[in-house]
Amino acid sequence: MFRNEFSTDPIRIDLPAEAVWEVLLKVEEYGEWNPFMPEARTDFEIGSPVHALLDAGPSKVRVKMTLYELDSPPRGLVAWGVVLFGKWLFGAVREQHLDVVDETSCEYWCRERMTGLLSPVVNLLSGAHMKRSYLAVGRELKRRAEGKHDAGA
Repeated sequence: MFRNEFSTDPIRIDLPAEAVWEVLLKVEEYGEWNPFMPEARTDFEIGSPVHALLDAGPSKVRVKMTLYELDSPPRGLVAWGVVLFGKWLFGAVREQHLDVVDETSCEYWCRERMTGLLSPVVNLLSGAHMKRSYLAVGRELKRRAEGKHDAGA
């Protein structure tokens, strides 16, 4: 089976992981800072749907994903994904990691895993855009979290 995977480099955020985790889980505010997923809603129950609007490059796409994993810091992981007509054709899981560095800082990074016959095609057409977008999400999460903290929110 075909498999494509990539990860972003960690972005250091100068706040405790719990403060950044709060921002990451406020999906109703994604439109204010998240360039890749400007809309999202979920109840954060494992197996529940995640309804989202994704910036797929030249256009925005509405998708219904499934929440696969949710672990609060110190592990800090939220993973959701989609399967189209069976994993043999296409499956994708996006993991967002928040790792504790020390009591006052953490690191955010993403991993995308794609499987199935269409994964090389999706990677070819959208892989570079996704990598850039995921790095932008990390930068904007840092800006949002640190800005909220500086503003006393």
